[in-house]
Amino acid sequence: MKNLSLTVKIWLALSLVSLILYVFVLLIMPPLIRNFFTNTLMEPPVLPPPKNEIEGRGFHVRSFIMLEDGTTLPPDAQRAFPPSFLKEIKQNAELQQSPRQLYESKNKQTGIRYVIVKNMAYGKPLYRVMFLRKPEEDLFVKTFLFDIMLYVGAALLVSWFVSLLIVRYLTRPLTIMEKHVKLIADRNWHEPLDIKRNDEIGKLAKSIDTMRRQLIQQDESQQSMLQNISHELKTPVMVIRSYAQAMQDGVYPRGDLKGSIQVIDEEGKRLEKMIQQLLYLTRLDYLAAKNPVYGNVCLKNLIEEITQRLNLQRPEITWQLSLQPVTVKGDEDTLRVMIENLLDNHLRYAASKLEIILDVNSEQSEVILKFWNDGSQIDPHIINDIFKPFRKGRKGKYGLGLTIVERILKMYQGKIELLNEKNGVSTIVKIPLKFPEKRNLK
Repeated sequence: MKNLSLTVKIWLALSLVSLILYVFVLLIMPPLIRNFFTNTLMEPPVLPPPKNEIEGRGFHVRSFIMLEDGTTLPPDAQRAFPPSFLKEIKQNAELQQSPRQLYESKNKQTGIRYVIVKNMAYGKPLYRVMFLRKPEEDLFVKTFLFDIMLYVGAALLVSWFVSLLIVRYLTRPLTIMEKHVKLIADRNWHEPLDIKRNDEIGKLAKSIDTMRRQLIQQDESQQSMLQNISHELKTPVMVIRSYAQAMQDGVYPRGDLKGSIQVIDEEGKRLEKMIQQLLYLTRLDYLAAKNPVYGNVCLKNLIEEITQRLNLQRPEITWQLSLQPVTVKGDEDTLRVMIENLLDNHLRYAASKLEIILDVNSEQSEVILKFWNDGSQIDPHIINDIFKPFRKGRKGKYGLGLTIVERILKMYQGKIELLNEKNGVSTIVKIPLKFPEKRNLK
């Protein structure tokens, strides 16, 4: 069954249901028919059918009444049947507990079925006996079953054909989606998937098309990032090689050996930093896919430690810290990199002042971390794209710092916002205090 197509499986399932119903009808019809005859006999007939009359010794009997002492009404019923048969009826009537009951004659030659209805008249029992010939009943059952089998069999064949059409209707969009997914797997994802349905299959088709568009965006982003990486890596490599070639020829581009070596060292550091950032981006993707285990991290202590180390880079900057003791679930290394990149960015553009505020919102649901510097404001045209890889920022600077920050915050379901305010620029980071239950937390 596992190797069969979905079309065949659904068709087999519908056919099996039809076949079960067919067999059920065949099994249930004989008892129902016999019960119908029994119930009919139990009711007083208006015009007794001649076929159901029992002929005994020249007297036709459809039904008769037997009294407690064995007397029959009409009296001629006593000569219509053998005494042994009447005795059998009387014994069964006396032993009968239910108001109505079906019996079959013990005399195989007669082959008669009869029903005894027990009543009371003037305080004494009264028995009504009604007959039906067994051969006639069996003949009717066989004839009726043959007709039922014929018509139900025809309906079964028609239902199989209709079920095949239904199956094809249901599986056709699935077949289209299968071909489309194969095209996507071969990176041929520019053809849209257009299945206009509002049921579960239509929702699945919309999800596949959404995935296709996201893959296109991701591919375009990767291509753009590779081009930017190639350009950014090429520049320091070209500078290092040109300086080294010139120095081999006895020429010092910066006037002397020390100045030229310093340029090579600076470009080497730039190249090293860029490679480290690229490796860290790859590491973040790995951590996000592996669903890491997080521990408790005190953000106040972490920020104080980082600021003590970075404030030596620009001792002329005035620092203002307003930090509340806040602990979050997370990885200390990734949180450290996020804070370092944001602080490095604000410290680079600050004119004379830098502020850091750490607090929790009024609902006690998320951490609010705010950085502000009094440097020049960001051009509104680039503020929305500044988190993309190698986007040109203020003063024409390129980098991956803010891209790394955004990736880290996605791991924590956090948000980041860059604003021009108060004669400066601020960055607001929001991190939820509680993660979804699917994360494994210490």
